[in-house]
Amino acid sequence: MSTIQVENRVKKELFSVAAEIQKTLGRKVSLNEAIEHLIKYYRAGNRDIASMLSLFGSLGPRSEARLVLRELRRAEGKYLERTVRKHRA
Repeated sequence: MSTIQVENRVKKELFSVAAEIQKTLGRKVSLNEAIEHLIKYYRAGNRDIASMLSLFGSLGPRSEARLVLRELRRAEGKYLERTVRKHRA
């Protein structure tokens, strides 16, 4: 471990980010995890922090999350198809 120096304003923002992640995950989150999270999304090109935080942890990183998301998308597609057919008739 090492120590980094940041301005008080940045420190408050980092604590705020960590709190948002913690609230979403429902468990304690270290500042290190918050920084790792921000770095990951920065490198991925997702720099909209507010949007990213609102989605983080909603499905989790496990493969089951991908299955849930796939099913939700499939159900949404079927709903949209029904809606389009209904309005065309």
